[in-house]
Amino acid sequence: MGLHIGGLSSGTDYAGMIEQLMEARRIPIDTLENKRTELDYDMGAWSQLNTLASSLTSSLDRLRGFELWRSMSSESSAESVVTASAATASAEQQYSLVVSKLAKAQSISSDAVDTTTDLISAGYAAEGDVFEIEGEQITIEAGETLLSLRTKINSAALEMPEEVSVQASIVNNHLVLTRENTGSDSMVLSDVTGSVLQNIGVLDASSAIKNENVSGEDAEFTVNGIAVVRSSNDKLTDVIEGLTLNLKGVGSATLDIHADREAVKLAISEFIENYNALAELVDEYSTVEMGASSELAVKGELYGDSLLNSIRLDLRSMATDTKSGALDETNAAYSYNGQTGIMDNLSDIGIWTSGETNQLSIVDSTRLDDMLEYEFANMEQLFKGVYDEEAVAYTNGVASDMYRYADKISASLTGDIAERIASMAETYDDYSDEIEELEAALEDYEQSLWDEFTAMEDALANMEYQMSYIESMFSSSSS
Repeated sequence: MGLHIGGLSSGTDYAGMIEQLMEARRIPIDTLENKRTELDYDMGAWSQLNTLASSLTSSLDRLRGFELWRSMSSESSAESVVTASAATASAEQQYSLVVSKLAKAQSISSDAVDTTTDLISAGYAAEGDVFEIEGEQITIEAGETLLSLRTKINSAALEMPEEVSVQASIVNNHLVLTRENTGSDSMVLSDVTGSVLQNIGVLDASSAIKNENVSGEDAEFTVNGIAVVRSSNDKLTDVIEGLTLNLKGVGSATLDIHADREAVKLAISEFIENYNALAELVDEYSTVEMGASSELAVKGELYGDSLLNSIRLDLRSMATDTKSGALDETNAAYSYNGQTGIMDNLSDIGIWTSGETNQLSIVDSTRLDDMLEYEFANMEQLFKGVYDEEAVAYTNGVASDMYRYADKISASLTGDIAERIASMAETYDDYSDEIEELEAALEDYEQSLWDEFTAMEDALANMEYQMSYIESMFSSSSS
C-alpha cells in the first residue's frame, strides 16, 4: 500500500480509523493463521512419532527374523593362538586346535651395494640388461641405482598375480625382496640378458637364491587331531565349515561355537529402548498434565486425537499380551529354578512394564540370561511366533505381531501416521490459499477506504475554497 496523508482539510485521523477497520476485517485471517500454526505443530509432533515408530519397526523386524536367531558366536580359549568368526550356517560345537607352525613370507636380499652407486659404471650391469621376477621383466637403464631398481620392482609388482607379488625395499644398503603373502612357495626370478641379479648378490653363480633371510613356510596345525597345512594364517574359510580361522601364534586353544546370545540380548535391549521412546512420546502428546486448578492444566500437543489414543492403548496391549492361543504346553513348556511354565508372555523371560506407565524394562536380568542360555528355542518362538500356513507368515509372536502393527502405522507412504500427516498438509495448504485470498481482499478494502476518504477530503477542500472566496467577495464589497 502506498503512502497516504489524510485529514489535512478536516483534521480527521483517517489512518487511525482505517487501521481500526482493517484490524476488525483481519480477524478471520488471524484465526486461520492460528489454525495453520497449530496444524504445523501437530504435523511436527506426528513426524516425531513416525520417526520413533519406524525405529521400533526396525528393531522388531530384527527380532522376528531368522538371521538374528541363527547368528553364531565363536569364543577362543586362547586368542593369542587362534580367533574365529562363525557364519549363520555354523553348528554349535567345540573344536580343539593345536598350532605347531605359523605361515611365514619368504624374504631374500642382495649383497651390500651403496644405494647411490651407478650400477652400470660400477660394472654390476650393462644398459639394456633384463631380469625377471614372477613373470614381470625389468630393464636396466642409464644411471640405474639400487634405489631406482627398488622403485621399478615395486611398479612391476602391481602387475603380478596377488598370490606371488613381492615388495622391494632397501635395508642397510641391501635390496630386500619380500613376498606379499605367506607360504612355502619360493620366489621365481632370473637374469634374462646380462647377470645383474648375480652381480648384486640376489642370485648365486648357479642362479639359485643366494641370501634367503626368511624362509617361506606354510602354517601347520591340527583340528580335533586332523592335520592341516595352509599357506596363510588369516581368513582360513576352508578348514571348518562355517568358520573363518585366524592363526595368531603357536600353542593350543579350544573354539566354542554357539548361538550369539549377546546379539539377541542386544536386539532385545534395542527393542525395549525404541518401544519406550515411542510410548513416552505418545503419553506426552496424548495426556493432560494437571496443575493446581483445571485452568492450569497443560494438554498434550495431540490431546484427544483418536489415532494417538488408539496407538497408546494398542502398544501396551501388545507388549503385555499372552500368546496362549498358539503357545501351550506342547510347544512352549520351560523350566526355571525348579519350576515349569509356558513361555507365552514377555514376563516369562524377565521383561515387564514398570508401574502404571507404558514403559518396558528388564525386571529380572538373571532370568533373561538363564532363558537365553537354556531356553533359546522357546525364546525364539516367543518373539517370532508359529508359522501359519494360511497366512504364509509367522503369527502369535511378540515381535511378529507388533511388527505388523508398527509397520502399519509407520510405513512411509501408506502408514496411518503418514496418511494423517498428508491429510493435515492438505488442510494446511487450504488454509494458506484462503489466507492469500483474504489478504488480497483486505488490501483492496484498504485501498477503497483510502479512495473514499480522499474523495471526502477533496470535497471539503473545495468547499473551504469556495467559502473563502465568498468571504473575500463580501469583504471587498463592504470596503
